Amino acid sequence: MKFTTGIIVVSVAIVLFYLRIALLRGQKKRYEREYALKRRKVHGRSKGAALPSPEPGSSPYKVTSWLLVALSIALMLTGMVAYNNFNIFGIELIKNADTVKTLAEYWYFAVAAGVLLLAFCVTIDKPRLDE
Repeated sequence: MKFTTGIIVVSVAIVLFYLRIALLRGQKKRYEREYALKRRKVHGRSKGAALPSPEPGSSPYKVTSWLLVALSIALMLTGMVAYNNFNIFGIELIKNADTVKTLAEYWYFAVAAGVLLLAFCVTIDKPRLDE
């Protein structure tokens, strides 16, 4: 396998995406730990009810904007189409060979931008104290 600039840029973007998800996961665990410490017993009395448990099957991550998710998916698909020289199922989307060559050379910008945009569309819910 040949490592090109495009493969390296897209790989770095994917690593940053997973790093962002890992950081969010750690942040959620820190929030839960802080929440549990605030609800500990004080002077032999319980300060509150048990910690709320999430619904079974619910995701710990939330989407900030579905419009941005759709835009990031469209960017990634555009980059993939550019990588394939603007051919989809044998249909040429752009007829001019010079334009295709120029645009297909930079396919990785669209894919990397879509992956990074998707990384910042995902967030977590901060637990709330019942006060």
